[in-house]
Formats: sequence, structure tokens, C-alpha cells
Amino acid sequence: MISRARQSSAASCGAIGGHLRREDALAKVTGRARYVEDQAKGALSIRVLRSKWNHARLLKLDTGRAEHIAGVRRILTANDVPCVNGFPEYSSEEPILTAVGDTLRVRGAPIALVVAANAAQANLAAEAIKVEVEPLPEIFDMEEALRPGAVHIAGEANELSRFTVKQGDTAGSLDASDRLVEAVYTSTFLEHAALERESILGMTDEAGRILVIGGSHQPHNLQHYIAEALGLALEEVRVIVPAMGGSFGGKQDPWPFLAVALAVYHLREPAALIYSRRETFDATPKRHPYRMDFRIGATSGGEMTGLRVHIDCNTGGYDGAGQFLPNYAVTAAGGAYRWKAVDAIARTVYTNGPKAGQFRGFGTSQSTFGLECALDELIEQGNDDPIEFRLRNCIRQEEKCFLGYPVGDSLGYREVLEAVRPDFRAYTEEAEAYNAEHARGPLRRGVGVAGMWYRFGKAGNLQTEVKAELARDGHFIVYCSAPDYGQGISTVMSQIAADAFGVSRHRVEIVNADTARVPNSDIQGASRATFFVGGAVVKGAEALTEALLGVASEMLEAPASQLTVHEDRVALREKPNRCIGLAEVAEEFDRIGKSRRVTGLFDLSAAFPEQTRPEYVPLFITGAHVADVQVDLETGVVDARRIVAAHDVGKAINPQGATGQIEGAVVMGMGAALYEEYLPGQTLDLSHYQLPIANGIPEIKAILVEVPSWFGPHGVKGLGEAPLLPSTPAIINAVSRAIGIRIRSIPATPERILRAIRGPAGLSSTKRHPENS
Repeated sequence: MISRARQSSAASCGAIGGHLRREDALAKVTGRARYVEDQAKGALSIRVLRSKWNHARLLKLDTGRAEHIAGVRRILTANDVPCVNGFPEYSSEEPILTAVGDTLRVRGAPIALVVAANAAQANLAAEAIKVEVEPLPEIFDMEEALRPGAVHIAGEANELSRFTVKQGDTAGSLDASDRLVEAVYTSTFLEHAALERESILGMTDEAGRILVIGGSHQPHNLQHYIAEALGLALEEVRVIVPAMGGSFGGKQDPWPFLAVALAVYHLREPAALIYSRRETFDATPKRHPYRMDFRIGATSGGEMTGLRVHIDCNTGGYDGAGQFLPNYAVTAAGGAYRWKAVDAIARTVYTNGPKAGQFRGFGTSQSTFGLECALDELIEQGNDDPIEFRLRNCIRQEEKCFLGYPVGDSLGYREVLEAVRPDFRAYTEEAEAYNAEHARGPLRRGVGVAGMWYRFGKAGNLQTEVKAELARDGHFIVYCSAPDYGQGISTVMSQIAADAFGVSRHRVEIVNADTARVPNSDIQGASRATFFVGGAVVKGAEALTEALLGVASEMLEAPASQLTVHEDRVALREKPNRCIGLAEVAEEFDRIGKSRRVTGLFDLSAAFPEQTRPEYVPLFITGAHVADVQVDLETGVVDARRIVAAHDVGKAINPQGATGQIEGAVVMGMGAALYEEYLPGQTLDLSHYQLPIANGIPEIKAILVEVPSWFGPHGVKGLGEAPLLPSTPAIINAVSRAIGIRIRSIPATPERILRAIRGPAGLSSTKRHPENS
């Protein structure tokens, strides 16, 4: 029996659900926020000597000449790594520095670190290092990499990992279908393009620990990786996440932290590694390109039958967490739909392309694009309504999903589809009228729909811990590890804490993401922070409130049940003038030897017993988008005019922040759909990489749907990654309907659109769709 989350009993102070200013807003707009580069003045400069080859064996490394260049303090190679030359729990077989005799699998693979007094000296020394290699055959195509006898890059026959789901008779189900779609969808490498480049500062702290400061999602995991590489005890390493200028998953890569920690280990002086924009493009992980082979069917009545999907995921030359990718790829490829039979497989494949890695919606946005566009093809075959078709086929709460087990929390997919229905109908009517009126002109309007589901929270430990403290002056402190990389999570934590304590936000201090000061709240990715860490904040606040009311009851000689917290004091509920200050309560804690700090533990272990739960806990969030686009048939240029985005957030803790997450994700999804494409060896910096710009952003209407979670604090669910998923397929479906030809590769650049229009089907195919008549 599933029990719903108990709401906080503290008095509400308007902290939840309001459009509240972010905690870091003033610091960022006034320049007071301290980013890594603001703290790195005077530090030694680290330069990475990187491979100029896509695939080569490192035969010889001569650092003699470079070591004598003025200002050079140390040149570090693989021989200088004291213990584990890698971080295998995150990325199998990826070294910190490539050893002589081993292979360089990608352009930009790290060979040596140069530490010098300044950047110019470090650069000069790096260029003076002599490198001898044996060039090896290069493979960039996944199909080629998987052929028998292909040049070995890594893994078993260049395969890193795979995941499969098989349910029912898929072949029979598809053969009996009245409608059938067989289509291959492909995506490309994408660059995160965060405003802040990778910037890491290292030093020893006052306790003699190796301290590394930089943008990351996982400070405690990094602490472990660094300690393992350097052969140190965990407590000898400290990681702090400062103000961060964006991540989108890119700063989840541990490698720069390990490089800086290695330099500090040997030199015991402050040292900084600050990438150039070119280095960011050359050497940081990209989004995995996919090749998705779909075969899906439906009855004449529009009921979905079988799903056969085979997915190859290009992880480049290194793992970069690609070992976990196939599960995510398959999960997104089936969606929140009822399939009679499923045959799904995904493989992660090594090539000599750039290392791929975490990217917003890790492994799921590509599959969602493929599925939702293939569904649109199926819908077109029967001239169905895209909303009605999805409503007809989405799973019910009590049903098992296609993965073989029921979802573990409330599922709001029907609600988000219903939320976008009015706008879809209005946009469609407008597009049909426009196209009829302008039938002889070059412009066509199209409206596309796409849905999504996203499994949030990651796997593993279902216990999340924070600490809550009554400070000596009477304010509250929450210690947690929920790095804020632009999503505003520190603000959300302060709102949840303020509500739970029954005070205003200025009475709450959040200490975040410092391994020496906060407990391990686990990696912050997969949109888990508000749900898991927020849940622990509520538990910590409740435990601390119970403790302080117990102490205050003795001081006021009144039962704790009759007391309540009011900003800076504890008072009798019925006689508020009879009160005592929280500072006095804190003093009493110290006098009687009682700790003012308690533990808050959010624990879902009982709800999801280890012996029965799948490898990932089945917590899903859903959304649906409608896109209205205009395409110029003569140029192939797309104008994304309007997008409606509905997402089930469970409960909006900060509606303004949630809306901002949706708006930003929609723009990212539009970039993936229409513009962004990283071409290895050609895309060198932002001047070679097209991003959406302000005057091309569509009108965005965000709809916050609230279907309360059974477990999350206040019924909250995750959000941050989900809004990206339906944005791309909704736009591509709209473009495909506008031109009357199916686009199956992204980005849908003007060149690709024109090739599709001028292909064998020609412009005459636009007559197939009512809106183009």
C-alpha cells in the first residue's frame, strides 16, 4: 500500500508556491558572485597537452626541453599518478593521463599536464614536449565500428554496454497491424555551450587537505575519485562547488577535477585549470549521437500494437558514463504508452569521435525525438488527432509499463495532454486557414505535438541525508549537497526549509556542496534535487523543530504541543506574548549539552524494497508540447513561432523558477531541432556552432500541471531535464507536417529541409496534409 507524503505541520509563511526572487540573483547581477576565475588570481597555471590525433598509440614522450622553460614548475605524466590512473566507476578505461604504450582514442585526449607560473609559460612548455605516436585507423561511423574485424578501439568488439526489453510476440503483433511505420531516426553530437568554460582551482586548505573548487553535480563522488587516484583517505580530500555559470550536464565530467588535484598533490600550491573556449569544444563531452531503427504498428482503430526499436549510441573514444546509457535510451524509446509487445535493444558503441557524456536529459532526449516523430508518422497514416491518439494509448496508473513493472508514483500524462489540447486545436485551425489562403506562396504553416516521460532520481541509495541546525544567534542552517548550476536549487531549498520551520526565508541559511561541511546527499542529476534533497530538508526541519520545542517547553513551562515557532522566537500558540527568543533556546541547548544540529533523512527504501524494485526506481515525470512553425519552401528556413509546454511538476515550489526551467529547455530543444550540430574537427568554437539567439526565440507558453507525487515534499516531482525532451520532436513534427515530407535527422537545417523538399517525393507531397491544401 502506497502512502502519500505527509505535509509539514509548520505554519505557512508564504514560502511555497510564490514567485520568489532567487537567492543568488543580486549577487550575480551586481558581480558579487565569486566564480572560480574570480578566485584563481595568483594561482599557478595548468595547461593540458592533448592528442592531435583521433586514434594513435603513444610511443614516446620527451619532456626534457619543456622542463627548462622559464616559469615551469612541474610536468606531470601518467607515471606521476600515485594510485588509480582513472575513475572507473564513472568512466571505464578512461585514464587521467595516457601512459606511453597505450592508445589515444580521440583528438584532445590528455597526455601530460604542464604547471607553470602563468598561462603563457605553460603554453610554451606544452608546445615544447616531444610526442611520438603510431597513427592507427580511425572509425567515426558506428556501423563500421561494429563490423566483424573492425579496428579495435575499446570494449568487446567496440561495444561498451547494452540493455534489452522483450515483452510478448513483437513480430506477430507488427505483422498483424493495419498501420506500420518503419523508419530510421538519427541525431548528432551537441555541445553544451554553457556560458562559463570549465574552470577548476586547487590548493591545500587550512587542514592540509587537497581542496578542489569547481562546477560539478557530484562533489562527494569527486572526493572519492580524487582520493582513489591519489591514494589518500577520503577525509584528506575536499571538494567545493562555487557559483557556476551553467552546466547542462557538461560539468558532470570528473576529469578536470582529477587533473587539478594531481597538480596540487605534487606541488602543494594553488593551481588553476581554465579551459579556453576552443579547448571546451575540443575536449569536453558531447551529447551522444543516436541511430534509432523503429518499427511500430497500430490497428485501424488507432490502438498501438508492437514496438521494435534498435538503438546505437555513439560514446566516442571513452566511456564518459556511456555504460549507463542504453537503459535510459530504451526507457525513453517506449514512452508512457501501452504496447502489446516490445522488442527493444540499445547499445553504446565506441568510435574515435569525441567523448560523449552527460547532457540534459541524459540518453533520453534522442529516443524521445525518435519515438514521438515515428508516432506522428503512424498518426498521419490514419489521419488521427495527435492528442486523442496519445490519450487513447497512454498507460493507466494501475497498469504495468512496457518495461515490465508498474510506475512507482503518480503519472500525470493524461493531464498534460489535456492541458495542451485547446492550443493545439486553435493553432491547427489557424495553420489550415493560413495555408489555404497562401496556397500559391512559398510559406507553409505546420503544427506538431510531442509527449514525453522521463525517469527521474537515478538509481541506488534511496536514503538522502541533510543536517539542520539552530545557529547560536537563533537563525536556521541547512547543510546539504545539491549543487546549484543555474537551476535555482538553493532558492528552492530555502523555500522548503522556511516553510517547514514556519519562518521567512531570511531566517534560513543554506550551506551547500562543500564535502567538508555537508553530508553526502548523492549526485545531483536526473532532476532529483527538489524531490530527494528537498524531502530530506523537510525531515531535518521537522526533527530540529521537535527538538527545539522540547527545550523551549521546559523554559516556558508549557507543553511542546502548545508551542509554535514565530520567526525569531518560540511562543505559546494561544498566548503569543508568552515567548522566548530562539537565540535563548540555542543558548539553553549549549548549557545542557544538547546538539543544535540534527539529521534529516528522506528514505524511500520501504516503499521500494530492494528485492522487488528494478535497477532504476520507477519514478516518472511527463509533459507535452505543441509547436507552431512556418517554413519557407524556397529557402528551407524555419520560423518557430509559438510553443506551448505543459509539464506535471507535482507541486510548483517556485512557479517562476519552474517556468524559467521550461522556457530555457524549450529553447535548447529548438536548438537541437533546427541549428546545433557539432562536427568533429570542424566545430572549433562558438563562431562555428549555431545556437538560438534572442530574436529567433518563439513565444513560449508554459503550463504547470500539478498531479501531486505520493512521496515528494508537498507533492513535488522533478522537472529540470524533462522540458527539453518534447521540444525537439514537437518542432520536427510541425516542420514535417508543414512541408509534407518527414524529417528524420536533426538538426533540420535549411539545407536538409531543401534536400527533403526537392527529393523524389517533391513538393507535390505537401498536398497530403489538410493544413497544406
